[in-house]
Amino acid sequence: MDEQKRPRAREKRVVNEAKTVEKKGEGLGTGPVNNTGNYEDRRQQQNASSARPAGQAQRPQQTPQSFNPFGQTQQGFNPFGQTQHRPQQTQQRPQQTQDPFAQRPASTGAQKQYHSGVKQNGSGTQRATSSGGGGKFLLIIIALAVLLGGGKLSGLFGGGGDSALTSLTGQTTTSTTSTQQSSGGLDVGNLLSTFLGSSGTSSYDLSSILGGSGSPSVSTGSISSLFSGSDSTPQYFTASSDDNSTSLDESVARGAREKYTVIKGNSKDTVTILVYMCGTDLESQQGMATSDLKEMANATIGKNVNLIVYTGGCKRWRNNVISSSVNQVYRISDGKFECVVENAGNASMVNPETLASFIQFGNENYPANRMFLILWDHGGGSISGYGYDEKVGRNQSMSLAAINTALKKGGVKFDFIGFDACLMATVENGLMLDKYADYMIASEETEPGVGWYYTNWLTQLSKNTSMPTIQIGKLIADDFVAVCERQCRGQATTLSVVDLAELSATVPDKIKDFGAGTNELIQNKEYKQVANARTRTREFAQQSQIDQIDLVHFAKNMNTSEGKALAKALQSAVKYNKTGGSISNAYGLSIYFPYKQTRKVTQMVSTYQAIGMDEEYTRCIQEFASLQVSGQVSGGTQLSSYGYSQSAPNGLLGSLLGQESSTSSYSYGGLEELLGGMYGGSSGGSTGSILDLLMGRTMTASKAAEYIMENHFDDSLLSWKNGKITLPKEQWDLIVTVRKNIFLDDGAGFIDLGCDNDFELSNNTLIDNFDGTWLAINRQPVAYYYMDTVEEGDNYVITGYVPALLNGERVKLILQFDSERPYGYIAGAQTAYTGDGSDTQAKTMIAVGAGDTLQFICDYYDYDENYRDTYRLGDPITLMKEVEISNIPLANDLSKCRITYSLTDIYNQNHWTPALQ
Repeated sequence: MDEQKRPRAREKRVVNEAKTVEKKGEGLGTGPVNNTGNYEDRRQQQNASSARPAGQAQRPQQTPQSFNPFGQTQQGFNPFGQTQHRPQQTQQRPQQTQDPFAQRPASTGAQKQYHSGVKQNGSGTQRATSSGGGGKFLLIIIALAVLLGGGKLSGLFGGGGDSALTSLTGQTTTSTTSTQQSSGGLDVGNLLSTFLGSSGTSSYDLSSILGGSGSPSVSTGSISSLFSGSDSTPQYFTASSDDNSTSLDESVARGAREKYTVIKGNSKDTVTILVYMCGTDLESQQGMATSDLKEMANATIGKNVNLIVYTGGCKRWRNNVISSSVNQVYRISDGKFECVVENAGNASMVNPETLASFIQFGNENYPANRMFLILWDHGGGSISGYGYDEKVGRNQSMSLAAINTALKKGGVKFDFIGFDACLMATVENGLMLDKYADYMIASEETEPGVGWYYTNWLTQLSKNTSMPTIQIGKLIADDFVAVCERQCRGQATTLSVVDLAELSATVPDKIKDFGAGTNELIQNKEYKQVANARTRTREFAQQSQIDQIDLVHFAKNMNTSEGKALAKALQSAVKYNKTGGSISNAYGLSIYFPYKQTRKVTQMVSTYQAIGMDEEYTRCIQEFASLQVSGQVSGGTQLSSYGYSQSAPNGLLGSLLGQESSTSSYSYGGLEELLGGMYGGSSGGSTGSILDLLMGRTMTASKAAEYIMENHFDDSLLSWKNGKITLPKEQWDLIVTVRKNIFLDDGAGFIDLGCDNDFELSNNTLIDNFDGTWLAINRQPVAYYYMDTVEEGDNYVITGYVPALLNGERVKLILQFDSERPYGYIAGAQTAYTGDGSDTQAKTMIAVGAGDTLQFICDYYDYDENYRDTYRLGDPITLMKEVEISNIPLANDLSKCRITYSLTDIYNQNHWTPALQ
């Protein structure tokens, strides 16, 4: 690890008020809160160490006396070792109470702080608003209603149109809902529901109503003017201008196919916009779909534009129109919702047949020369694709191959296909979509809860149905980022407009060359160069470990001729890329490249085969993952960790170590024997595991063993001497991250207090810098897990999470520490899904504010380091206007603290230091 390039650590505000850490109550039974795993690799490292043959140094196993509350002393294995009592070295600083809910200092513009686009309350969840929502606004609303009358939004709250159209199943269906015939104005009931109802509203709805037009009065084609003045939120720092986020690229590369859509011009074009809205828990819990439907209703939609919405996939719609029992189709126009298919069945919305049926229906009943498709829901990128139908379960989604099937059967060429969902701006997705659309509009990162802002671009498109597609895309991206900057301050925000015709014409050959060149480096013992480039690359949805990275950034980090050519082609195909919040090095298109979860490689290889991805790139990720797995297995990871159906022979890991006296020597023969067995497919066929990718690979077991022999981290060197661990530089060169972990022995097991990137490194020496304090919220010690640091010059954003129950619901409380607020603030909360997991990500951040109740929780381990359960940590707290994030001294006997450091090597293998002595 380069000492000069290690990430910045957060600043501490130490408050000298010691608190005891205590788990309380019964176990929650909801699974671990730490998504990095249950420290299995630590135990495997110890097992590998204990398996050293005679003649090698072996770290002694220390078994301390553990306190028994029944008065007896019990003997138990303590994998952390013994720790001497250390004095509390807490430097007291002036108590500065950080107020994340109040206005920022005057020097920064003194704008109001918004924590996210969604706010929880007692009557359900709703979006945060910039208005106070008090009696003054209510009087204004009532006065306007009395003066104007009518039912602009009546369709959403009880209206609908009589229509007899062919249903998705081919039957004729007549809507039973009635339409209030009105020429305009506002309805009191609807307005009260808009501002006070459970479905929520957004901060810009009031501007629309007061303007009397149903949409914001914007002459520039962007809503940025709504955010001018003293209450505006300055944009977070983003990457440099070569992120392609500052200008619209209207050029077209030579060799690109002609566009499917021919624009007539002079507003003579007809447009049909198909919105596939799978409401899921985004709607049932937080009303996000209803909020976006209101934005659509607020738009002034012209007669040449058809806005058709397919609804379903949700247990509870937070409005009184849309059915939760059956799928339906609505047409939105002039603020009214016309139900054109009252019962479209109960088919899963992640079934490609359902999407194909909707596309066919829209094309047959609303033909137009410009067709748009927007998929609204969760997104999981290249691995799991699109969607989560709440009625079906989170273990299902529509993969890229399934999307391909749906679009092929749908039979429509689209002007653009957009994803109001997370993580879908991938190269794989773009190359697959090329057969069906001219442009893709999607996000590389997880989307903030507010999602796309629909009112403005729908209104502008209706004014000019011949607007160029990239201009429409720019409007969508600009408005999306502007709204997120205001309502979801600090959240990473990305949206790009990709020319699929150019992408398919210029990028495949560059990816092929890049894959071949990268694979050649791996074959020529340059795996470390590839691994280092991978670890330095912008990664998306990091905590979910889906291995999706920005391809331009990765290609540039590789610093090869093939990488430079690929980056240039990609940036040309991305016609507009808008970023905001705490994000950098996001150039508009990501790609799957394994590192965090290599067991997904086999699944991705199948997906690549289904969508026609280049074989050279497929081979590249196989080779990289294979050598990574080899390095992990040689370091002690059990084969069963990768789904391997057979157990390793007894003593096999011990045979990896030579018989010499040096603790750092490996046996080449033992390692080659192990890898040879793996590569040879000793199971006699497909195992259905990660090891399948080792079959038929180019690199031989002999070459792999030789490379690992020359590039392995020796964990036997991790021993403390006078509070220091000194490693040779060549060993530090194999380390990519360092984390400090704190566990507290409570007499029966270990409370996991989390990890931080707070460590001291000098002259190849890791130095014990524990001062007896840990992070606390309102002076309650919490389990804190560091996630990410983004830096650009003097600007930075450090992000971590605290597991908690927010008003009884399990969440990850997101904390951020930045250059403006170095002591941190609560950025919001993310729903922590348990049980049947899915890689698709929810586009949400729940707001946290005064009146909310937080119960912090923690993981608990026994003395064998087995995860036992998750418990409440301390007493619940109710947030006031002011929230203090600080470090406080731990009042527990500090000799019971187990301070360890995890060092992650180039194979993504963790190596744990013993507890500090």
